Amino acid sequence: MVERLVRDIVNGGQVDLLDEVLAADFVAHGVGPGPAGPDGMRRLIATWRTAFPDWQDHIDEIVAEGDLVVLKITAGGTHNGPLLGIEPTGETVQWGMIEMVRLADGKIVEQWGYSDFADVVRHLRKVAASQSEQQAELEA
Repeated sequence: MVERLVRDIVNGGQVDLLDEVLAADFVAHGVGPGPAGPDGMRRLIATWRTAFPDWQDHIDEIVAEGDLVVLKITAGGTHNGPLLGIEPTGETVQWGMIEMVRLADGKIVEQWGYSDFADVVRHLRKVAASQSEQQAELEA
């Protein structure tokens, strides 16, 4: 089920399958309110796909015990759309993630995660600022 989420939905773009993979009361725990239910995850994926149209997750490691699955993921894509107020930079970036999900009745019901995406945001802000400065110099 977890591999299907990554392979078919995140990487394959088949967000219509979210209802088959996530419980109706699915909740993502993390910094701030995470997406709730399949519709919340659809909105989150749409945001990421807008910012990184070629976004892909690669499962580096996966461990399961009982109703828990832990994944080590390398994610990446090209910043070709707006994200967090940062205009597209064209930068190809990668970030690491550790995700843990809990399953019940054959569906994912909860998710916890950690990523080093904050480093990517800082990098993209620097690149965007530099590109802005270069554009201003060209126009001057």
